[in-house]
Amino acid sequence: MNAILNISSFMVGRISAFVFVLAIVEITAKSIVINNSTVNDIISGDKPLNGTQRSTLMDQLYEETMLRFQIEKKMQILTDKVSKLEEKAKYNINGKEKGFYAYVSRDLNNPGGGHTIVFDVEMTNFKNGYNKHTGVFTVPVDGLYSLTWVTRVECSKSYTSQLHVNKRIMGSTFAYCGYNTVTGNAIVNLRKGDAVFVRTLAGSGQIRSNEFGRTSFSGFLVN
Repeated sequence: MNAILNISSFMVGRISAFVFVLAIVEITAKSIVINNSTVNDIISGDKPLNGTQRSTLMDQLYEETMLRFQIEKKMQILTDKVSKLEEKAKYNINGKEKGFYAYVSRDLNNPGGGHTIVFDVEMTNFKNGYNKHTGVFTVPVDGLYSLTWVTRVECSKSYTSQLHVNKRIMGSTFAYCGYNTVTGNAIVNLRKGDAVFVRTLAGSGQIRSNEFGRTSFSGFLVN
């Protein structure tokens, strides 16, 4: 606005032709010409501008400049939405895999509480989002996901395991006694880049995983 006021201080008599260029909005190599009868009348007149005319012209030019910024902002928002839809479409065509599945290859000897479970055998991996070395699934695309984790414990022992999304706990299960196996599931809206993993809250003894029952982690894009 200060720049516009500075321009007005240099106006003597008629408005210079370069000011009229501000009435043309250029967006992506195309021009939107804003026809304003007040501006045209003032510029085409033979008489010098008075204070009211100068103020009216500057107000019109300011509004038209702001319109340009608003249009550009809306176009950028629409472009971002289209890009996200195109990215989602890549993974919903002709049965392309949309999920991941991994399990623990052997018994975990007394991992205790606060342990992130690493499911080191990768069977399916949606866009390589799951890391079998860290146990973390990094969400590759925004959407609604179904996430499932299975925990199996040894006899007379127990574990509470939790599903984490970044720093939030989205679900919890409790497994106790008799080589018991428990399954947890959560339907969660996730954003690209979110970190999803399973961590024990408390427990002792082994977390079991063998041919008789696997401790596992899986998920898939619902929509």
